[in-house]
Amino acid sequence: MTPIHRTPFDHKMAWRGGDIASKDQVAFDLTARHRQALEEVLGRVRRAGRSLGEIGPAECRHPALDGDLERVFDEIQDGRGLVIVRGIPVEGHSVADVSTMFWALGAHFGRGVSQSARGDLLGLVQDETLPGEAESARGYTSRRELSLHVDLAQIVGLMCVRQSRAGGFSQYAAGLAIHNELLATRPDLLPVLYRGFPYHRRGEEAPDQPCITPYDIPVFSECDGRLSVFMVREIFNAAFRELKRTFTSQEIDAIDTFRATAQRLQFETRLEPGEASFLNNYTVMHARSEFDDWDEPEQKRLMLRLWLDAERNRRPGVREIHIYENQGGRSGIDPQPGRLPAVAHYRAPDEIVRAQAAAE
Repeated sequence: MTPIHRTPFDHKMAWRGGDIASKDQVAFDLTARHRQALEEVLGRVRRAGRSLGEIGPAECRHPALDGDLERVFDEIQDGRGLVIVRGIPVEGHSVADVSTMFWALGAHFGRGVSQSARGDLLGLVQDETLPGEAESARGYTSRRELSLHVDLAQIVGLMCVRQSRAGGFSQYAAGLAIHNELLATRPDLLPVLYRGFPYHRRGEEAPDQPCITPYDIPVFSECDGRLSVFMVREIFNAAFRELKRTFTSQEIDAIDTFRATAQRLQFETRLEPGEASFLNNYTVMHARSEFDDWDEPEQKRLMLRLWLDAERNRRPGVREIHIYENQGGRSGIDPQPGRLPAVAHYRAPDEIVRAQAAAE
């Protein structure tokens, strides 16, 4: 457990949702020159016949992109921690082409890491639930509401290719603002949040690793003077369920107060086709409202997701927040042959916390 930070953060990253009137304030709009450059990068990669995993930063450089995207990267790492890039070419392109251009944008910010045990470097965020089947424990393959959480990389990119018929709004909340608010209103809860909770690896861990972290993952932690936030309720609920461990009344109070505070401070918007959010995953949480999808398969909601490790200006973080202990210290989830992303068995909804709170 790192020492508790006892003074308010005065930084652009400590923004509150009310500070952002619309996504225009956090947007970077691609110009016709930028879009032409992306098309040229796409053509270059096509001619080379490379798969996404073989496309490195050098293949994605372009004089019309490099300087402006460097400033976007600075805003992700040292500014608000959230940028919405708009105007990515979608119309008239296949999903494979759009994926390549999205990857090329991300390559300016970091290197893609695996997002599940099956080794997918580009996540397809879509409802994969078949009629009559239970939803997967991995929320990105469902249509359900996802509460504010973090992912498992340093930078997260999420791009809209097709939007749902209704719903599917994106929410974002700044970890530093949440910390400031709790410091002012409920400082008694900070020791619980700095200590944290064990997390379930949900069957995607390496064969020599336990299924539950043998240590607690802090919600708040400080490293080299920089605060990080880490919170995924479903995953530590799953750990408590398997351990047959009961949350204490103080833990429930800390978890529910944290969530209510984050929701009160969030900024909400809806990504439309050709728009992508890039966020500093150590400082900005994200969520999604439930959505109602189209009936036609070719119209169904499709988002693309990148998990990126920054290779420069990396934000320092404590080792515990890398819950999968991957080879080489990578973020994400290393591929595990024969395994799938967390199946429905591992799903432990937020209702577990609420039920225990009601029972006390």
